[in-house]
Amino acid sequence: MTTNGAHMDLELGSLHARRGGGGGGSGDTSAATANQEAKATNLRKDLLLAYKTLGVVFGGLVTSPLYVYPSMNLATPTLEDYLGIYSIMFWTLTLIGVVKYACIALNADDHGEGVLPSKKVYSEDDPLLYNQSAADRGPSKLGKFFERSITARRVLLFMAIMVLSAIDGLRGPFPSVSKSAEAMFADLGHFSKKAIQIAFLSSIYPSLVLTYAGQTAYLINNVNDFSDGFYKFVPGPVYWPMFVIATLASIVASQSLISATFSVIKQSVVLDYFPRVKVVHTSEHKEGEVYSPETNYILMILCVGVTLGFGGGKEIGNAFGVVVIMVMLITTILLTLVMDIKWRTAPVLVALYFIPFFIMEGCYVSAVFTKIPEGGWLPFAVSVILALIMFVWYYGRQRKTEYEMANKVTVERLGELLASPEVQRVPGLCFFYSNIQDGLTPVVGHYIKNNPDQEAGTQRGVQLHIQYGYADSLVGLEGGGDDDLAAQVTNCLRQHIQTAPSTEAELAQVDAARAAGKVHVRGKMRLYVGKDAGWFDRVMLGSYEFLHGSCRSGLPALGTPLPRRVEIGMLCKVD
Repeated sequence: MTTNGAHMDLELGSLHARRGGGGGGSGDTSAATANQEAKATNLRKDLLLAYKTLGVVFGGLVTSPLYVYPSMNLATPTLEDYLGIYSIMFWTLTLIGVVKYACIALNADDHGEGVLPSKKVYSEDDPLLYNQSAADRGPSKLGKFFERSITARRVLLFMAIMVLSAIDGLRGPFPSVSKSAEAMFADLGHFSKKAIQIAFLSSIYPSLVLTYAGQTAYLINNVNDFSDGFYKFVPGPVYWPMFVIATLASIVASQSLISATFSVIKQSVVLDYFPRVKVVHTSEHKEGEVYSPETNYILMILCVGVTLGFGGGKEIGNAFGVVVIMVMLITTILLTLVMDIKWRTAPVLVALYFIPFFIMEGCYVSAVFTKIPEGGWLPFAVSVILALIMFVWYYGRQRKTEYEMANKVTVERLGELLASPEVQRVPGLCFFYSNIQDGLTPVVGHYIKNNPDQEAGTQRGVQLHIQYGYADSLVGLEGGGDDDLAAQVTNCLRQHIQTAPSTEAELAQVDAARAAGKVHVRGKMRLYVGKDAGWFDRVMLGSYEFLHGSCRSGLPALGTPLPRRVEIGMLCKVD
């Protein structure tokens, strides 16, 4: 809270007290026991999460034996062909799956949580809408990506992947490996690094190596059965159980990238790279357990559209192959930058990582580029559309931020506005919400100047920084809704006033203001492009206003009654 040059912060949520322990051996024994119990609990959680990753993270990878051999253009395969194919699959799984992702890429997790702490500044432009009522739809725990550049390119490529992975039916060994390897990294925050590593290294990797080896051994002796070799090499007594399990597994195989898409969209919204969508936090304990209904519906529409547009599986498979191989190569390049710039890895080690993976994945990319005219153009088209949306949104947000910072209302200026004789003051509390942290939104000045006889407030102009975490619920706090918010604000303000002399009158005014009532004001700033603006600003800012008018409000529901909510519009002229 900032008032007359002073600064105070108010954090909503639970307060955790620390209890001091006594000295002596009993305290040490208790601490050791508690530490062991904590380790055991964490291990159980990791094992449970590792089990869940089998369907969410590795759903696409574990179903790859169903379609890898049938998807290949084999005419008259020989022993050497099958041995060569198995060799490629083995080393791709080993080098890309184990070395690159499980051992290296998973460490780029920003401490396992992502770019923002669990407590966020709550403001008028806070991009996320939080809801805890849909706990049955979330996957697991959210983790993020390590740089804005990675988030930006992933939202482009993962959306393209998702459109294709839910419906593709014709894929080779490289996409099947790289898709789930990427999902292993993208779904990191839905679970944990240790859980993913446990599941992949102890179960997924050895199972796939042995399954492919068994398939290859069968096909060497039955060279013409590659089109349906998976079911033919399954023993007769377990054929139908295997058929049922394989069918069910195929249905949920795209869950890994569906979950990853939710994470990518959420991160893009947080970083102000994407229009605001509803992000539902489905767990009170795991920040990353998210679900986005709007994103889900868009994916459904795109999947149906692609299926109807292409009709066959060949073009879909080509599009899928191109995009996932590109993601794999881009990850290698960006991870190299992270190793060099952020991790400060020795140049020799960086080169030992970059050169072999870039050469190997570059060969994969060159192999699938021939498929661009035959359906491979689709992910690039989707990426261009998403890139335009992201660029328009980011450009518009930057221009609006520049205007706000240039026209922000300082605490001193607020005092001058409130001291104007034209302002007819009434008792009460008026909350303005803004994302400016070193000043007040221009909407405050706009509101006072245009509503001089309706201004509510105390004698002080106050800037309050509220730390509002995704699991905090104002409705569920002591008094509930804005009553409890007002109580916390006034208590914090009273404590601050009591540090100065001659405080009795001001304390009385604070109590009177709280008792008189309160109103919550959200400023809705719209950009107005002037006649002197160039064609670029006209197109970009006009498109931004369209997106801004179509997306969700940035003000999370506080549980305040509708009569206490006010929305003030303001035009910002951009020349």
